[in-house]
Amino acid sequence: MSSSNQSIQQATWRRLKKNKGALFGIVIIVFSLFLAVVAYYISPDSTPYANRMIVEVGGLKPGTRQQFFVEPKAGVVSSVGFIDRLLYGQEEAGRYVPINGYRLSADSLYLRKFIDEGVEETIVFARKTFQEPITQHIQSKTFWLGTDRYGRDILSRLIVGTRVSLSVGLIAIIISLTIGIALGAVAGYFRGWIDEVIMWLINIIWSIPTLLLVFAITLLLGKGFWQVFIAVGLTMWVSVARIVRGQVLMVRELEYVEAARALGFRNGYI
Repeated sequence: MSSSNQSIQQATWRRLKKNKGALFGIVIIVFSLFLAVVAYYISPDSTPYANRMIVEVGGLKPGTRQQFFVEPKAGVVSSVGFIDRLLYGQEEAGRYVPINGYRLSADSLYLRKFIDEGVEETIVFARKTFQEPITQHIQSKTFWLGTDRYGRDILSRLIVGTRVSLSVGLIAIIISLTIGIALGAVAGYFRGWIDEVIMWLINIIWSIPTLLLVFAITLLLGKGFWQVFIAVGLTMWVSVARIVRGQVLMVRELEYVEAARALGFRNGYI
């Protein structure tokens, strides 16, 4: 690396260190990216989309601790590999039953199942139905940010939701830049009826409320994360196109563009 490049980088870093807001923003972005990558390994609920529903514990306050009995599922749930869990999470191996306590006898397990505040019922399991020690099926969990009305852990959904939020922003920006730069450059360079048609389209889309347009495109494409990404991207390109058009209108009048035309270069090359 040359000394000039090093000096430029050092000057840039010095200016950046003076801007506390920019440094704080970089820390937040890096931290969010880290959360998005390892979301399923650090979230308390590692199921796909952190969607473990326990209706009985819906609406818990932040910091509430609750005891659970993990009832094994009928089928065998195979554990996934490192990459699959990193990308998609791990399916639950059992059903979480909230309890207020339990008691063991010689051949049975008695559970005081939590139903609501001050309401419980006793359920009994035969000890021979469990291959592992009973204590492995009793867990205590702390809901640091509470639960929603369906009993899903809010902290886990925030952590996993970071991945969705960053994905929406990234893909939507890529789509909007691709469409906006292409149409804006064509409109600004060729002018004439091409510019009028593209500007007419921009004004039409600009006149429609963004949220309504996203809903309309989502209904047209169907439900799903990718459909939302595309819908948001298809509504953001108009701002990019207007900016690019204005810049191209200015640049197309510069001397080097006129020189290229005089030398006979094609429009695509220019």
